[in-house]
Amino acid sequence: MILSEAIEDYGQFIRHELGHATTTYHAYVSWQRNFARWLDANGHSDPPVTEITEALVRRYSYSLSARNLRPRTIRGALHALRALFAYLAEQGAISGNPAKEIRLPKKDAATRLLVTDEDLVKLLEAVERQSSDFRCARDKALLAVLIFCGLRRQELLDLTVSSINLADRSLLVQQGKGNKSRTIYLCEEALTALREWLAMRQQVKCSHHYLFLGEGKRRLGDRTLHDLLEEIKAIAGLKGDPRIKPHSIRHAAATRLLRNGADIRSIQAWLGHSQLQTTAIYLHTDEQQVRKIAPLAGLRPSPQEKPSEPGPADRATGYRRRRTLAR
Repeated sequence: MILSEAIEDYGQFIRHELGHATTTYHAYVSWQRNFARWLDANGHSDPPVTEITEALVRRYSYSLSARNLRPRTIRGALHALRALFAYLAEQGAISGNPAKEIRLPKKDAATRLLVTDEDLVKLLEAVERQSSDFRCARDKALLAVLIFCGLRRQELLDLTVSSINLADRSLLVQQGKGNKSRTIYLCEEALTALREWLAMRQQVKCSHHYLFLGEGKRRLGDRTLHDLLEEIKAIAGLKGDPRIKPHSIRHAAATRLLRNGADIRSIQAWLGHSQLQTTAIYLHTDEQQVRKIAPLAGLRPSPQEKPSEPGPADRATGYRRRRTLAR
């Protein structure tokens, strides 16, 4: 078996038998193909998998380091190769895993791009200034799903018209990460935005049932979503701001839930996380929150101040304190 065939087989295995998400599939296979291209550039064009040695994988690891890639990026590449060769060893195609003994670089801290409530309010106000009623309704609903429901990028793109239940005030994520489904209940702002978009969406005749449409009635794709967000950012006065991305908006949604009184287990279910540890990574505390807990460190803690009323940004997000889930 040659390497290209092995990569293809492994991709089909994790996609159809293990049920990994599309994003996971692309992440693993892209690194494996990157390794194949590196081999080709270094005199080993599509070799039999039995000829791939630990020394070759180690040299590839060094080449990634020489490109000044972050340690966590290099770890991702090596994890993809370990998984591929473990699969081949299990299938009997090779006798051992040549990537198993390669030492992974120490994981560096993640770069967290924090989005403020004020940023989100600017984005929501910006869509009101779109050039057409169609774009205004679509973009408002799209932002509502990101901001108020905390969906992953691919989960948003996979939504269909039937995913929205206006009567139940809910949204069904049918193909979340790991092909797990979950129901998210909608706050008033999200419900209103989706109701307006669905009314307009029904007037469009197209051959598919995906919720969001790009140009020419086609299903909204990843590139179009990126361009759309960049356009909204520009209108909002946030042009080129690297913080405003679907994933950082998702982080902001989780942090807002915690700040407004949701418990961490409910947030875990809301985000669709399998492990509580993953949820904890999403929850950021700001300086104001840290200052507030300072009196609690004393032997005789001072009485807690009366919680302040939610500000304009909190009201814009559609959440209220002491709610476990946004309904």
